[in-house]
Amino acid sequence: MTKTGIETDMKRIGIFLFLILACEMAFAQDNVVDYLHVGKTLKFQDKKFELKWCQHPIEAYYLQEWLPKGETFDNYEQMLSVSLSFSESLGVQFFVDAKVRELDERKKSDKCCNYLVYENNGEYIIDFLVSDGADGMLNVVEADIHHYKPVVVEGKKAIQLNFYSRRAYGDDIIPFLESLKEKKVDWIKELTQMKIVCKMK
Repeated sequence: MTKTGIETDMKRIGIFLFLILACEMAFAQDNVVDYLHVGKTLKFQDKKFELKWCQHPIEAYYLQEWLPKGETFDNYEQMLSVSLSFSESLGVQFFVDAKVRELDERKKSDKCCNYLVYENNGEYIIDFLVSDGADGMLNVVEADIHHYKPVVVEGKKAIQLNFYSRRAYGDDIIPFLESLKEKKVDWIKELTQMKIVCKMK
């Protein structure tokens, strides 16, 4: 077989594998599993969110993410996430400290990155801001609220993380940042009051 023939076959194989992957992703998107049994839909800030993605890579960890109808992970404006980490030995502080170290490292390359940590009766809030851009211009700014709390699910100790993410792009970034301080008060209040109870059935 000539070199040209091999290259043609490789391209065909590559396209075939790409199509298989695309089909698998589309299939997975339509068959998202509500592992945590908290609902295929959630409501936040008077908006309905639909379960769009889930992950259960190891026995002790579950992650689910919801988006408003019509939004995608590549270009979302709002996202809700719930994760559950089972551990008999690791407490909330371990997970909070890990996130803080991650944000401290990000600060070295992200000038917008900053955060605040709040604690109340053993539960923690991390209120943080991150951004991305190129050539000195911001493309996206993301404001995130993490709510960590210890829970017991089916008799097992776990850390539950409820997470709200809000993004702004391009020309919307400046107005978004100017209104952020006031809006985050409402986000934190609503997120910490959400009655999300994880179950394993």
